[in-house]
Amino acid sequence: MDLSASSPNAAPFTEGGSVYTSSVRYDYAGKVAGKFQGTVFTQARVELVLSQKDPAVNESALHIYDALNRPERTFPSWPGKTVPGVKEPLHRMVNKEKQKKNRARSIKECEKVWGDYTGTDLQCDEYPFASTKEGSTKSDNRFSVRLIDGTDNGNGGRRLDEMYTLNRIVDGDAFYMKITD
Repeated sequence: MDLSASSPNAAPFTEGGSVYTSSVRYDYAGKVAGKFQGTVFTQARVELVLSQKDPAVNESALHIYDALNRPERTFPSWPGKTVPGVKEPLHRMVNKEKQKKNRARSIKECEKVWGDYTGTDLQCDEYPFASTKEGSTKSDNRFSVRLIDGTDNGNGGRRLDEMYTLNRIVDGDAFYMKITD
């Protein structure tokens, strides 16, 4: 909100640009946010929580846990590697073409490490997710790929989509990861 004031006897006051800020966003984001119109508390810390004990997503959770806490166990591997998601947020990206490029780069890395895995129940899991600006094409190699069970990978993707919708995470919005035991 901008504030300006004037008087016939004084110079106009125009320095009120930071007089009021709101931690609430009202938007019309369309289908990408689940509902066409909505409200968001912008200073709330949104987290995607996955449990290593949840059989539906335990392989996804372990992969993300390793990427965040033991990056030396992840590919690509390099000394001093860190991966965002706990202290540094991830940011949603809705551009489908960029998401496809992230997935293609991640699959290429999986094939480089594990070879041809077609004909198996395994899929290339990527973290940070292809639907984030921090995905594998960001050019800093701060990502991880791992072959995991395809059903687990699909469940993890559905949980991510649910988190986006339930928290009204739109393009560019930040969120964090939390992996529990």
